[in-house]
Amino acid sequence: MLEIKNVSKIFDNRIKGTKSGVRNVSLKIMPGDIYGFVGDNGAGKSTLIKAVFGEYRKDEGEILLDGVDVKKNLGLKRIAFFPDQSIYPKGINVQEYCMLDAKIAGVKRALAKERFRTLLEKFGLSNYRHKSFKDLSAGMQKKMLLIITLVSKPDYIFLDEPTANLDVKARLEFMEVIKFLAKKGVGILITSHIIDELQENINKLSIIDNGNQVYNADFDKTAEKIIDIYEKHSTKVKVDTDKMVDKINVNSKHHDEKVNNQKKDKKAQKNKK
Repeated sequence: MLEIKNVSKIFDNRIKGTKSGVRNVSLKIMPGDIYGFVGDNGAGKSTLIKAVFGEYRKDEGEILLDGVDVKKNLGLKRIAFFPDQSIYPKGINVQEYCMLDAKIAGVKRALAKERFRTLLEKFGLSNYRHKSFKDLSAGMQKKMLLIITLVSKPDYIFLDEPTANLDVKARLEFMEVIKFLAKKGVGILITSHIIDELQENINKLSIIDNGNQVYNADFDKTAEKIIDIYEKHSTKVKVDTDKMVDKINVNSKHHDEKVNNQKKDKKAQKNKK
């Protein structure tokens, strides 16, 4: 089990007099979980992920892998991060990028090459091993990144907006791979704004709002809707559609009255002449 326990990371902007980050976030990711981590831009999702991987030094809390600090016993090598498409070098050869990633993860080059070849065959991308990312479609780029992530055989994968900018077919194919990995025992955490996609695939849900974890529980897609849970727990301003419609109708009525009055004035002026 990967446990994120009461983790906080606060950034103090003294110039603006504001604070941002995350406060007391807790998650328990079991093998086979698909955990949805939902929040608006700036809510703190990326901050938490960076705290898990040590890019940010957390202020409070623990990150435990099977009950042991994740920094001990090479624990971080059992966790992988699937990046957004915008943050990796587009011109690099995908195989060499994979070898670099594998080296960082502690996988020997010969073994990494063999795993990479096998995964390429399974994904039907064998002919693209010497291509650069910029030569691949958005869907192929995502698949290739996932293949590279899997070469180190992680027990847990964090995916940040994994299906952003994909068409419907590519999104469905990608999510099928995620479900397959979960069935094989890989623990998955996904951040996404595409709620309908998460609705059909996750078994746990956490919602973060302005750095605060406002919801965290098991999720049953047959009995619950993410959008309903989000609207109930989010502090964002709720839109009263009835009032909006009433206001539009009133404004429209006033506009019509103004136009009619202008027409009457013009007609009266013509009659005077």
